[in-house]
Amino acid sequence: MAGSPPTSAVITLALGLIPGLNLISGALLALVTLVRGYAQALLVFVAAAGGLALLGWATGRGAVPALLQVPGGPLLGIWVPALILALVLRAGRSLALAVVAGSVAGALVVIGQLTLIAEPLAMWQHILGKALAPLQALEGQTADQWHQNLTAMARLMPGVSAAGLLLGAGAMVILARYFQARLLRPGAFGAEFRRLNLGRVVTVAASLILVARLVYPALVLENLAIVVLAMFVFQGLAVVHALFRERGWPKWGLAVFYVLLALFTVWLLGLVSGAGLVDNWFDFRRLRSQPPSK
Repeated sequence: MAGSPPTSAVITLALGLIPGLNLISGALLALVTLVRGYAQALLVFVAAAGGLALLGWATGRGAVPALLQVPGGPLLGIWVPALILALVLRAGRSLALAVVAGSVAGALVVIGQLTLIAEPLAMWQHILGKALAPLQALEGQTADQWHQNLTAMARLMPGVSAAGLLLGAGAMVILARYFQARLLRPGAFGAEFRRLNLGRVVTVAASLILVARLVYPALVLENLAIVVLAMFVFQGLAVVHALFRERGWPKWGLAVFYVLLALFTVWLLGLVSGAGLVDNWFDFRRLRSQPPSK
């Protein structure tokens, strides 16, 4: 999986150009970082980005648009977050630290959108309006209803977009960690992932943001709360994996869980995130592993 830089760059670029496999390309880049180090990872990154720019120029799209547009060019949205979180994981040797770093980056993305862009909500209204235009006629909404719905959705898009980056980057790095364990320490990943815990300090800070959001529904707090909840999805998944392991439930049951998660993403992600947040306060996995007192 983590071969020579030219081979890895070609595979990363090829996967990045295939819709649905973009995350695998980021996971491969993260794997190179974990196994070979930052120098080779940067070589793969630069080579893949250069190849993508060259393809954009050769096909008439232009080099810069090819680099910036997803899924045609997954550079900013996929490769950069994967590379950054993999570097954090390699340096800190902690999945929790990588998730927290991704969450901090997501919070900065939210704050950056709301402070550096002149009209962020208008920008998102325009983007959503173009992407969802066919739904207006399909659902028979009036112009006023459509405008109100777009306004409501646009208000949350800074947080949703940042949470999407966090979830995608976190998934890529965790997948890379899994492949690294398969290469170097078979069986080690499962135990590491089931122990994932973001820590009390992070939980206190996150809880303060969530409480502040309930007391004072400011735009920045609404969107930061989305990032906070996305962060705890990873610990919630660790709790689910630990539960399956402890109860001896079949692996196909875990596969069914992930299928349901894909089908009912919004509802189940909220439950998983809540489980991760509560686990930080009560540490269910530690309590269940202790022998009963006599």
